[in-house]
Amino acid sequence: MTNRISTNENSWLKPPDSYQLGTVLDGHVAAAKKTLHGRQLIRNRVAANGRSSIYDLTGLVRSFPLDAEDLPLISSQIDFEVFFGGQAEELAIKIMGGDSAHHGGVICNRVTSGMLGVMLALVTDGDRILSLIPDGRSHPSVQQAVELAGGEFFEARTLSDLDAAFNEGTWRALVITPVTPQKYHLDAADVKKAVSMAKSRGIMVVLDDAHMYSRMTFYQEPPSFDLGDVDVSVWSLDKHVPGPRGAAVVAKREIIDEIYAKVFLFGLEAQTGHYVAGLRGMQALQPGPVEEAGALARELHRRLKKSYGDVVYQAGPGVAISDQDFGSLVKKKAGGREIKLVSSELSVAASFVLLQKFGIVTIPVTSGPGAAPAFRLMMHPDGGRLGLDVIEEAVDVAVNGVAMLVDKPEEAKLLMLGDG
Repeated sequence: MTNRISTNENSWLKPPDSYQLGTVLDGHVAAAKKTLHGRQLIRNRVAANGRSSIYDLTGLVRSFPLDAEDLPLISSQIDFEVFFGGQAEELAIKIMGGDSAHHGGVICNRVTSGMLGVMLALVTDGDRILSLIPDGRSHPSVQQAVELAGGEFFEARTLSDLDAAFNEGTWRALVITPVTPQKYHLDAADVKKAVSMAKSRGIMVVLDDAHMYSRMTFYQEPPSFDLGDVDVSVWSLDKHVPGPRGAAVVAKREIIDEIYAKVFLFGLEAQTGHYVAGLRGMQALQPGPVEEAGALARELHRRLKKSYGDVVYQAGPGVAISDQDFGSLVKKKAGGREIKLVSSELSVAASFVLLQKFGIVTIPVTSGPGAAPAFRLMMHPDGGRLGLDVIEEAVDVAVNGVAMLVDKPEEAKLLMLGDG
């Protein structure tokens, strides 16, 4: 991805930094190989020890909840349209706090494609898009979508910086990420203020609200369209939601048609079975599992802070350590060894130690290119089944295990990418 810089060389505004690359995880090809290797390790462990030997701490179940009686109703595109057409959009609008009289929706095959459809519809060559995050960075797919549409992408982290940025030229839209990929959280009160600041200047507002359901449940916050005069919101149908990977894109009536057109033009929409599985996932939403995960996460946060200090942060219904802070922890454990791996590689390597030693699956093991390398332990769905004592032990083993690899990039490569 090309990072465009501000046309004003003296401006403090810049695009977000890309995730750190190293000598092992050196780009998108290596990231894809990592994902394929992680999936193979999961298959190998299940073959050897059974399905119960795997513990999913991703928060991303990505189930496909089709009912048996659904299958005859999607036997053709005509049957699908007759029996299911429009139902998922209508339900998504309701859950996201919209109103069918004023909002429309489209179901996409993942958040990345949903955001691409939005930006292709709303951004033209030379448009400037401003992003607001609490920390870390926005998901790369947002920046990529803006740049594919010909726009420039810049990022701010505070309301004061946002206010200053608004005075630096013309902005097509403000993108707000209430929960970043690293699970940093922007309080709803600040989101509402940012929305109001943008709208008072006539700037369109897009929410990258992928984590909306966990945000609503864990932080007791309102859905997307109850956060102010939001124009478009993108919500993930698999993040703490019992459905498949997918996205609901909901927008005001006056702009949804253009988004529809781009989504259909480039084949970004969910297909029949995928669409119905997304509908079933939304229908099955219950706060209980997220609330239980949240209670575990708060206790795990308390425990890990005792061992590792303030670098451990609450990641909604999970806990996390940034890749930079995780790298610092590992380097301290490594003594005088020469450090030949960057922090993002050390963090991802730790996730593979968790899988190898404990059967724990975390986001870096199964995610593809563009995923944040932060060390994240989400308690949904299997935190309770594994238990906090084991998770505590596993974190210690991972930190110490990776400390033994800092000067052994070939061993780290074998761990993360396999020998293929």
